[in-house]
Amino acid sequence: MVKSSEIDEKSAIGVIDEIVQSWGVHECWLYCIDFLEKIDSLYQFRVKWSIPTRRKPIPTATATVFFTIDTSKPEAEVTYVLEAQRLIHTPGKSVFREKWLKDIITTKTMMMDDVTF
Repeated sequence: MVKSSEIDEKSAIGVIDEIVQSWGVHECWLYCIDFLEKIDSLYQFRVKWSIPTRRKPIPTATATVFFTIDTSKPEAEVTYVLEAQRLIHTPGKSVFREKWLKDIITTKTMMMDDVTF
């Protein structure tokens, strides 16, 4: 992976982008990577996913994956957690499923349909 000494905010975004691109998610999905905070040796990021369309360029729901990069050891350790879940995934050890993103967006959309404003 990457040495902890080489990690800063900018290089960490590059590492996360590399991981996300390796997932092979369909090209209709767009994402953006946001730096959230650095606490001691932990860098935290948010990757927001959506499927914008011509008719709805601003999506009604998004799915979020939270990444943590731990630089306390010589080799940086990357983990991620999907929104509203507790299971911690490690790139290379767990296989990412596009269905997870679809499930999050479907759940949010169904919830919004049930709520009247």
